[in-house]
Amino acid sequence: MSNVNPDDTFRILVATDIHLGYQHERNKGQPLNDSFTTFEEILQYGKKYEVDFILLGGDLFHDTKPSQTAMVECMDLLRKYCYGSGEVKMEFLTDPGKVFEHCRYKSVNYEDPNMNINMPIFTIHGNHDDPNFSSVGSMDILSVTGLVNYFGKWMSVDKLTIEPIVLKKGSTYISLYGMGFVNDQRLHRLIKNNKLMLKEVEEIPECFNILVLHQNRVQHSLNDFVPENKLPRFLNLVIWGHEHECRIEPESVAGAPYFISQPGSSIATSLCQNETVPKHVGLLSINKLRFKMKKLKLNTVRPFVLDTINLYKNPEIEERRNADCANPNIVITYVDEYIEHKILPKVITQFTGHPKQPKEPLVRLRIFYKDENDLFETTGLGQKYCDEVLNPMSMILFRKTSDNSKSSKDEFLNSSLDDVAEKFQFEDEESGWTQSVQGSIKEYFNSEENRNLLTVLSVSGLNETLSQYIVKADEDSIQDVIQNQISKTKEYLKKCNLENPDEIISKLREYRDDRNQKEDEECQDVINFLQTRPSKRSQKRTQPNDDDSNDDNDEVLIDDSNDEMNDNERSTSTAGRGRGKKTTSTRGRGSSRGTTGRGSRGSKTTSMNKSVKEFFTSKLSDNALKKAKLSEQMQSTRSRQNTTSSSQSSRPTVTNLFIDDSD
Repeated sequence: MSNVNPDDTFRILVATDIHLGYQHERNKGQPLNDSFTTFEEILQYGKKYEVDFILLGGDLFHDTKPSQTAMVECMDLLRKYCYGSGEVKMEFLTDPGKVFEHCRYKSVNYEDPNMNINMPIFTIHGNHDDPNFSSVGSMDILSVTGLVNYFGKWMSVDKLTIEPIVLKKGSTYISLYGMGFVNDQRLHRLIKNNKLMLKEVEEIPECFNILVLHQNRVQHSLNDFVPENKLPRFLNLVIWGHEHECRIEPESVAGAPYFISQPGSSIATSLCQNETVPKHVGLLSINKLRFKMKKLKLNTVRPFVLDTINLYKNPEIEERRNADCANPNIVITYVDEYIEHKILPKVITQFTGHPKQPKEPLVRLRIFYKDENDLFETTGLGQKYCDEVLNPMSMILFRKTSDNSKSSKDEFLNSSLDDVAEKFQFEDEESGWTQSVQGSIKEYFNSEENRNLLTVLSVSGLNETLSQYIVKADEDSIQDVIQNQISKTKEYLKKCNLENPDEIISKLREYRDDRNQKEDEECQDVINFLQTRPSKRSQKRTQPNDDDSNDDNDEVLIDDSNDEMNDNERSTSTAGRGRGKKTTSTRGRGSSRGTTGRGSRGSKTTSMNKSVKEFFTSKLSDNALKKAKLSEQMQSTRSRQNTTSSSQSSRPTVTNLFIDDSD
């Protein structure tokens, strides 16, 4: 923007999904500092351009409860770059008691006489650092220290009323609305029922209205996203967090007067197509109702190359087979040459010359096959590239071409956790377990044919549990909720004083149906239980002679959860997802150094698979219940099983007010 007074112009650095602590403690003595290195680059951009403040769109941390090391590293960077004697040239006009109602100290940090802030940070929480309703999270901790201004924490599940933060610089006014992560389906209902309200600043006629939120923008299943054209029409700009694809240049919205900017993540946390888009943050300039977004490339991001080979009807492979049909290594030789001559040269193009940019790239090579004979053991290739690639043992992912055959009910009930995802067919290549399996599960168990497969566990409770496991990497959530629901059901049946098995079955179904009708209450009940249960991680760390590095191995190494998880997905390496009958891999989701997937889980994964099978079949299914008496002997047996299990693991339009770089 030219011909504008800088004293009337806000300069804001915009970023989302930084995921501090991601993979930081993946191996003892070999931490990955990617997230902290890139966060420091972002803060340096703030200093370089002398921004008025930094606006973060959620997921500052990767874990709901970040490690002490991650918290210390974050606080150290914030102290280094946000403290100082410079003047903050903007006024805070809002009642801080309203916008910081949830905070211990209800004031903006740069006006606190006990602090010396010259580059304020305003942030909401995301799904990874979601504190859940009325509890304390990592953002609350940073808020108490005064290092960030935490806003947008919702205090009710029935209605969301958002007060704006009103800021003034010269003759320019900004109203900043924050909405931390809310369960997508719950938020969809609130919007549909007109229970999401943003309080408009009517007394200021020319106020630039910004909403920053952290939700699904893309629809993956029914009602699990926010329709981008259904937000309040008085908004000028929406900063959209949670989606990792960088689409930071403001985009117009069909049927709405506002623009949307999606900064994307600052580091890759999954090996999927969206993460291959170059990473940027944005320098947002606002003068009255005019604005401009300048892209700032992140030069410390680890290189990431994703590529695909189709072995079916591949002319080059066919030519080699015709020339030497007796050679059994034609496919593996072809793949090896492809990595060396096609993929690694692409890595070189992503090096920026920044001294802190990691040198070992992430690589994902998807190999589509139809003939099982084309599968090969990937360990040898992994060892060959172990010094050149960060994830050598999982860089190859085999994918069988889809055959839309439907599995029988018996096959479904006997599936493991890894196989369950394959029972749902996804036409969209980018859809996967973490994105749409919950909607498919709901549809499956709500059908008349399958509604009695879940007797003790409700569908809404099951899906909320899966959300905790998938979104927050809570490995114990499924087992814990299963035991909790079984205990609650047993207590309910005891109060009914039933003896006849048919009466027990009838009462169980009545209890289940009642819970399914109270979807929000059931989900909140699961959330409350998971919040208040004793932490198994903390129990481990209080044991004598415990080594934190052992616990760190449970962290997600390179999360493939957003990768294309289609039917018949397989890997024959010793790492990865190991799915086919002919695979020679272990059942774990990754191995040690350089492995992607979900880290070394060992017996935990096996135990998880058993628990999920129990979830679908239910310990109190119809056949079992007909033989059950709920006698003291049964209670004693179940008690011993539980003990064994627990011991294991009207204002002016803004349509034409966006200023591009040419202006």
